[in-house]
Amino acid sequence: MLTTVRPMSTVPKPEKPRRAPARRTQEERSDNTRRRIVQSAMRLLHKKGFKATNLQEIARGARVTLGALQHHFANRQVLMERLIDEVMAPLSDDGVVWPPDGLPLEERAREFVRLAWQTIYGVPSYIAAWSLFFGCKASPELFARIDATRARSDPVFFSRFISCFPEIEANHQHPEQFAGFVFASLRGMSIFGLFDVAQAETEGQLEVLVQVIVQAGKAK
Repeated sequence: MLTTVRPMSTVPKPEKPRRAPARRTQEERSDNTRRRIVQSAMRLLHKKGFKATNLQEIARGARVTLGALQHHFANRQVLMERLIDEVMAPLSDDGVVWPPDGLPLEERAREFVRLAWQTIYGVPSYIAAWSLFFGCKASPELFARIDATRARSDPVFFSRFISCFPEIEANHQHPEQFAGFVFASLRGMSIFGLFDVAQAETEGQLEVLVQVIVQAGKAK
């Protein structure tokens, strides 16, 4: 006589209680609020310019009250100082735009131009930076802060450029001035981002810059 073996009923395992998400600390919440305020100010600088970037609109864009904004940034001067630090920070980081040393000259030049454009000069925050630079011209204290950062960062960038392209140091009569020319070209192309410039036009200009670097590195 065959015995039918009934499958054992599977008893569902009790679900583990879900952990409640860790509550953010007061400092984390404050950091998040300050970040939203800075981002709102950046958007307004890019869209409307320095003069039109007032605290009321910044607070509205950050979804905070004017009182909350002034709790973190007592006045417009303090906020502008923070924005200067924000927009100048990428220009002080000499590690973000340099390609590997082992690449051939043309590949190295193309990679350098690509990284410089995609991480610094071609991003909206750099257009906002120019609005801030021009607007701060009438405020000697703020402009001095910008100029001091520029004076520290430019020589570092120029020196790293020459180290990255030893061919230029070997073959160009004025390598430091050439490095300055390269970065001035990138800045100039960035300013044209204020206008409706076709992407193909920008890409063409960047490619011309690549070829200028390559030609400067070739022996005469």
